[in-house]
Amino acid sequence: MRISKILNNNAAVILDDDGQEVVAIGRGIVYRKKVGDLINPSAIEKKFFLSSQTLNARFQEVLITLPIEEVSVVSLIVDYMRMHIGRRVSDSIYVSLSDHIHYALKNHEKGIYIKNELMFDIIRFYPDEYQIGLKGLDIIEENTGVRLPDDEAGFIALHIVNAETENTLGTSMVEMSTKIIEEVLGIISDFFCKELNEKTLAYYRFVTHLKYFAGRIVNNSLFEDDQKDRELLEMMKKTYTESYLCAKNIQEFIAGKYKVSISKQEMVYLVIHIQRAIFEQ
Repeated sequence: MRISKILNNNAAVILDDDGQEVVAIGRGIVYRKKVGDLINPSAIEKKFFLSSQTLNARFQEVLITLPIEEVSVVSLIVDYMRMHIGRRVSDSIYVSLSDHIHYALKNHEKGIYIKNELMFDIIRFYPDEYQIGLKGLDIIEENTGVRLPDDEAGFIALHIVNAETENTLGTSMVEMSTKIIEEVLGIISDFFCKELNEKTLAYYRFVTHLKYFAGRIVNNSLFEDDQKDRELLEMMKKTYTESYLCAKNIQEFIAGKYKVSISKQEMVYLVIHIQRAIFEQ
């Protein structure tokens, strides 16, 4: 097996015996190696071959910054999920879950804890996914020594639901959600007079958020405001003025067409994602 691309000391893209590109991880597997060198198969702890080139590329982009412990955690959670859930789940779960767990652990280091406002609905409507999320917290703790709050089990469950939805066809809710996502992206493109770069990780994160956002509009289950949301949005209004004005356009569009009022908390998320997708590519 030869190295096709080095991601970091513990991860690389290799060519398998059939000439297919595979993402391989293993502690120090490419230390002091270069593209074209051979890798000892016994040094590889896990191989990934995702279902599309796009997902492979996004997964590689995420892996560049991940410690091997976090990659192992994601692999264990996905393996457990596929053993205990009776539905097909998109390989996109590797990308979204890797990204989420990485930042959840980073936030833990900084003492930042994000409240999951959808916990009640997640436990009520997605009990299987929530139980897998709780098991995911156990796996994270066993491999990193960090016990994340139960809110994170809800976030893991949402990533699973999102990956399941990608394989669901023909339902009116999915169609409506998709339409809302297209409309929101269209508003952003028109506002900034530019197309968003669909190959960036920022775009992928934004679209993942928009799937949840659109789902909440369809179900009319948006977040409630609190004083912190108001203060944070006022700060962003001054710091990210253009992104804020674009988010206001989206808010007015959704209110006019779907008769749904977007909360200040949701506005905060929109401003952050717009700013990253447009200005921080």
